[in-house]
Amino acid sequence: MQDGSSTTVPEVCRLSILPCGGSADKMPSYKDMTRYRNADAVILNQATWENSVINPHQLSAFLFKELHRHPIAALLQHLAFVALLAGYLVTQLTTGLFLSWLIIAMTGAIWQWLISQRYQRRTGTDIQNHQISSVSLAALGAGLSLGLTALLFPQLDAHTRIVIVLILTAAAAAGIFRHSAFPSIYLGFMLGTLLPTIVMLLFMSGDPDWQLIPALLLTICLLYYSAAQRRQDLMDDLISRFGLESDAGEDKLTHVANRRRFDQVLNEEWSRASRSGLPISLIMVDIDHFKKFNDHYGHQEGDRCLAIVAQALAESARRPTDFVARYGGEEFVIVLNQTPRNDAYQLAEQMRKRVEDLKIVNEDTALGQVTISLGGVTVFADPATSPETMVRLADDALYQVKTAGRNQVHWHHSTLTDANDS
Repeated sequence: MQDGSSTTVPEVCRLSILPCGGSADKMPSYKDMTRYRNADAVILNQATWENSVINPHQLSAFLFKELHRHPIAALLQHLAFVALLAGYLVTQLTTGLFLSWLIIAMTGAIWQWLISQRYQRRTGTDIQNHQISSVSLAALGAGLSLGLTALLFPQLDAHTRIVIVLILTAAAAAGIFRHSAFPSIYLGFMLGTLLPTIVMLLFMSGDPDWQLIPALLLTICLLYYSAAQRRQDLMDDLISRFGLESDAGEDKLTHVANRRRFDQVLNEEWSRASRSGLPISLIMVDIDHFKKFNDHYGHQEGDRCLAIVAQALAESARRPTDFVARYGGEEFVIVLNQTPRNDAYQLAEQMRKRVEDLKIVNEDTALGQVTISLGGVTVFADPATSPETMVRLADDALYQVKTAGRNQVHWHHSTLTDANDS
């Protein structure tokens, strides 16, 4: 690492080396599967150790991007907790003290939102230390902007104090979904939210008193452990996805995963969905009248069309764990883990509209442009069935679209355990 800038790692590192540059003659132990990026450990899945090529910069970039998804929703969540706290404080504080507290609470939310807006649209894979530091400070500030409410305990009655402790604990728990890509950042947010309460309980008399401190410390430990587990699950998903960067896993024309890689990932995601009990969705995509396009414009333009459509699909599936692959010919497939039907259907419609908006000319069709048809299915994975059944159901849904006029989305009413209401 050089003078506080970014960590220096070769652009692509094979997992069969001891960290980048070591000897590949000896198979590393499981403990050697730890790579360090910006002082944050990345635990690699042992099952993907062999025959995989992983870009550590790209992994870090996706994890960093995960911190900044849905900044407006995160801002509204913070403001909802501020409003809830304000409802209990407004009647017990003087106007000046209440307004001072409100300004501090709002400042933390706005600061973190501005940081998220700044980094949400960043491109590239070079994550620098100062970027991680700024996000960490913003998370700590957001936590403190809520946690400093505990300093008002001497002004509040016992009932309100207990309610404030419960609200702050809920706020700390709610932050796990936003920050768990980097558990150290989440720990900063959580300590900012709860540590002032612990300090006040140590030195205050009356209810609640110091006897509540062990419960708060246990809550912090459990929440941090949950964040670390969620981070590990996310890493497993990302490593599974980035396996497509190997020569055997990438479709060279479209630069998305190929059929072989899709089969592997689908089996992995099916097993994961079966264990977790969460829904899994699958979308089959077909470029409408592609043979006519190829015959009219030639194979070179046909290849270009395939690449453009594949890029549009990949850019629409923006979550780090969404998986896009070329299934064969002009067909593509998207695997969406932990995704209920309504969300998957909405994404499919976005994909359809995005390709339509490309306005790729195809004179031999009724609309005069390239469009896509999409068929999907959402299920709770049943260990008694197989992922191949899910593919067949999605393909059946795609067939329904083709017979109904194309350029549409159709969802299969699965005969497997359905996930309609998830």
